[in-house]
Amino acid sequence: MNNSFFILSKQEVIISRFHICTWDIKNANTFIELGIEFDFPEEVNIVDFEFFAPFAKKQNKIKCLLKNLIRGNNSKFIFNDIIERNSPINEDDRHGSILDFKSRGKLAILPIENIMVKEDGIISFQVNKPKIDIEFKCYIRFLINTSYKTLSSKQNGINNTSFIYDIKLNERRNLPDNVVAATNNYKFCTIDSCFCFHVVPNSFNILFVDQNKMKNIRILEFEAFKNYLSKELKKIEENGYMILFNKQNKEDSYSFFTVFNKEIIGSHQITIAILINIFSGLLLGISSLRKSIDSSICFWKQIPVEYWILLILFLGTLYYLRPIIFNKK
Repeated sequence: MNNSFFILSKQEVIISRFHICTWDIKNANTFIELGIEFDFPEEVNIVDFEFFAPFAKKQNKIKCLLKNLIRGNNSKFIFNDIIERNSPINEDDRHGSILDFKSRGKLAILPIENIMVKEDGIISFQVNKPKIDIEFKCYIRFLINTSYKTLSSKQNGINNTSFIYDIKLNERRNLPDNVVAATNNYKFCTIDSCFCFHVVPNSFNILFVDQNKMKNIRILEFEAFKNYLSKELKKIEENGYMILFNKQNKEDSYSFFTVFNKEIIGSHQITIAILINIFSGLLLGISSLRKSIDSSICFWKQIPVEYWILLILFLGTLYYLRPIIFNKK
């Protein structure tokens, strides 16, 4: 899948941090979070943004995450800092909220206005400047529900499946026509740093990641993220996912190439094949035995000891596979 993204604005905007977070959830369509930390340009009351992404479709639902961020301690783990004060703007958190962090200082979390998929591949939105003096950075974050199972390029093999994430941001080498047309009224945003997160099932193996860009990998904090995205993650299982964190600084454009793979033929599949083989052997053996049964002798005494051994192996293998057969966690 083409994951060349572009962020443009009608006004001159410098983005200090751009956050990308992809979510591959089992038995559900994937979704992606985008976060933008920026300085409001002087003498500007509204900033108009356009985000270009090939996966975006008119039917996609987009959600502003203002309420999620300012609720409880959600921003504490998103920004990895202690919140000392949470002050609603104009005493109404619908206008946003000013979070005072212990280390990084103040940050204004703002609502997003008029966000929509303008046309396939283009998401447009606006951010209004609050009617207060802001001498610190602003932050917006939104979530896009896609119609795809994954945003990766999926390659199926004989014994494993590869998931290739090739995320690019503002790479100008091969600009799509819709981006070229937009540059008549919009400018490419300057981006100081880009953070790219991938949340995937922990049954995935990391096949490749750029070690110069990878910062961290860990098991997903189950309770914290479930509180943060309660609707989207209501069916997520504990300890079932990991999160990979990449970061790049001070570039004109950004790229993150990561490959995961998932084993198809593993120990469980091999055991199932053995189980089927034993069962097939038992069926063939019983067929042969039935033809040689002497009705004057007790049936059970006529069964060879080898058949009993096969039966014990069959039942033992069945017991080993019970979590899969009965779908127990």
